[in-house]
Amino acid sequence: MSSATWLRQHLPVRMTWPTVARELGLSGTKVRKVKTTKLGIEVALRLTPPTTHVTIERVADGVAVAYGAARVRVRLSELRADLVSISIDFTRSVGIVPLPDFHHPVGIPLDPLRSFALGIDDDGESVSGKFYGHHILVGGIPGSGKSNALRVFLAHLSASRNVSLFGIDPKRVELTLWQERFTHLVLGNDATETIELLESLHAEINRRTRHLSTLGSAKLLPSEEFPWIVLLVDEWAEVAAGGSSKERARADELLRRYVSLGRAVGCTAILCTQRPTSEVIDVGTRTLLNERFALRCGDRHQAEAILSAGTFQPGDLIGASVGRALWSDGGPAKPVQFFEVIDDLVGDLSCAGYRPSHF
Repeated sequence: MSSATWLRQHLPVRMTWPTVARELGLSGTKVRKVKTTKLGIEVALRLTPPTTHVTIERVADGVAVAYGAARVRVRLSELRADLVSISIDFTRSVGIVPLPDFHHPVGIPLDPLRSFALGIDDDGESVSGKFYGHHILVGGIPGSGKSNALRVFLAHLSASRNVSLFGIDPKRVELTLWQERFTHLVLGNDATETIELLESLHAEINRRTRHLSTLGSAKLLPSEEFPWIVLLVDEWAEVAAGGSSKERARADELLRRYVSLGRAVGCTAILCTQRPTSEVIDVGTRTLLNERFALRCGDRHQAEAILSAGTFQPGDLIGASVGRALWSDGGPAKPVQFFEVIDDLVGDLSCAGYRPSHF
């Protein structure tokens, strides 16, 4: 690090910004406010012509170099075109954050339609979402935090009433810890068991569709008779891998049809893979997966297999810390550092919810 960069890191931004702005051709900017963030500092700037937010975005990498930062993020004001804020991040993520205690003190199963708290964003703010009726894709290379992200979803689902969990765990690792909470769980990559499970879920979809047609409604909400069914697949690439090519093709077809037909009748899926490639995540199935979470990827092509092109900046995923993901629901991706769920918590969480008995 040069002495000039060291000084810029340690002196107040109000003092150093004029020099940086002059060097980068941003003299039409003035610092309005500076605040400390979880990752570094946030600088509110006022712009005067000819400088615009496009000018700022164009030289963001230069600002990062000037301050010795990991990256610089530019955000526009929702109210005024002459105001922008730049986040000068000295680290790329907030690091590991323990799962907060979100359960009812007496252990009463929770509303499945509530928001699920997933983690925090780059500003340290809570990130949550409602996932009933939504399919979810979680992908990232080995060691990126995929299993922990799956645990966060399982923690919420397991603590919910009127939720029935079905699982396929070809690696016999992650879902076994939650086995008591599952209505049906296939361990290993046996093709016959996998196909039988998927066929039984299709039969349930047909039963629900017939019921829904008698109601004159387009959506089925979770109930004791018709719980929210969530199919969790811990390694998409290995589903039915122990069978013949014909059996694997049959399992793939059933899985695609389940994703295509299940949403309206309360049957959704969480598909996870540590091989985020276009061969594993075919475009047709990906378009049906509403919520996509990309953890650390090896290259831009792997990230695009999860998120699709144009929804993210490639540098945001390459080299990202463990547990940090970009989440897209089809629009621009936003960051989330997933909460950490340690092994010792799983036993309590897996028995906390309601397990439907009529399946």
